[in-house]
Amino acid sequence: MSKQISRRSFLKGSLVAACATCASQVPLPASAKSKSGQELATLIDIRKCIGCEACVEACREVNDFKYPEPEKPFPKMYPNRVKVADWSDEEGREVRDRLTPYNWLTIQWATVEVDGEETEVSFPRRCMHCQNPPCADLCPWGAARKLFIGIPVIHSDICLGGKKCQVVCPWNIPQR
Repeated sequence: MSKQISRRSFLKGSLVAACATCASQVPLPASAKSKSGQELATLIDIRKCIGCEACVEACREVNDFKYPEPEKPFPKMYPNRVKVADWSDEEGREVRDRLTPYNWLTIQWATVEVDGEETEVSFPRRCMHCQNPPCADLCPWGAARKLFIGIPVIHSDICLGGKKCQVVCPWNIPQR
C-alpha cells in the first residue's frame, strides 16, 4: 500500500531539512570555557590562516587589561650577567614577530613541500601549555608554575629574571 505525499508536505519537509542542515553549519564560538566561565582554550583552524595577523590584534585587544605594568627600576637580576629583558616601553609593546609579555600570539611562516611543489604556509604560535611543562618545574624561585587548570604561568612579582624557564622551553616562549 503506497501512501501519497502531497506536494505541500514534500516542500514543507524539504524546507525543514534544509533549515536543519543550515543551522548545523553555523560556526560556534571557537573557545572552550571552564565551569566558572573562564576561557581555557582558543581553537584556530590553521588551514584557513593567511597570515593577516587579525588573530594577533584580536588577542591583544582582548587581553590588554592583563598585560603587566612593571615598576621601575627593576630589581637586580640573578645571576648578575643576566640582562634585563624590558618589553614594557612603547617600542617593546609593539613587537609582533615574537612572543612577549605584551604579545601572546604571533604568526610564523614555513616553507613546505606539497606534491613536489614548495609553498609557504603561515600558522599562529603561542605557548603550547605542555602537559609536563619544563618551565614550571625548573624555576628555582617558584615564579613559574602550572595552574590546576593546566596553564603554565610566570608570576612577574616573584621572577628574578634568571631565564632558566626560557632556556628549557622547546619553543623559547617564556618571557618576563
